[in-house]
Amino acid sequence: MGWNSANRIFDPVARALIDTGADDTTKRKVLGDLISELQDGDWDTEDESLEDFLDDPAIVKAFADKGVHLSDKRCCRAEHTKDPAAYLLALRHEDVTEDEMARAIDAYAHHLAQRIRATRDEVRSGAQPLAVLDYVADLIDPKARS
Repeated sequence: MGWNSANRIFDPVARALIDTGADDTTKRKVLGDLISELQDGDWDTEDESLEDFLDDPAIVKAFADKGVHLSDKRCCRAEHTKDPAAYLLALRHEDVTEDEMARAIDAYAHHLAQRIRATRDEVRSGAQPLAVLDYVADLIDPKARS
């Protein structure tokens, strides 16, 4: 297979799955199988396709399942965007921008506030604990007041 032929196969299939609203499980399975087949055909530019789909965690995970990562680890960070704690840990890399770190910290703060608010429902037996939990959650994430 030519040096970039596989990209011309993979990219349209990935785009079609996105455009048709395929769920993450379907994208990961279909594209994972496709990645395997293309790798068997000596696909050597898979990192270029990975880079084109960094905004889709399911596609990034399909590549990760097949051992494909970018040298700067942006793919690993993209893979964890839905898990704020893992995302923060993945940011331990010299190429991380200040804006990306700020977004990750904001996402983690929002995640913490959601967990605190969820916990307050378990302690409804006393008004004081509720007030404290609301206060802490609002300090952490004032934009998402419930």
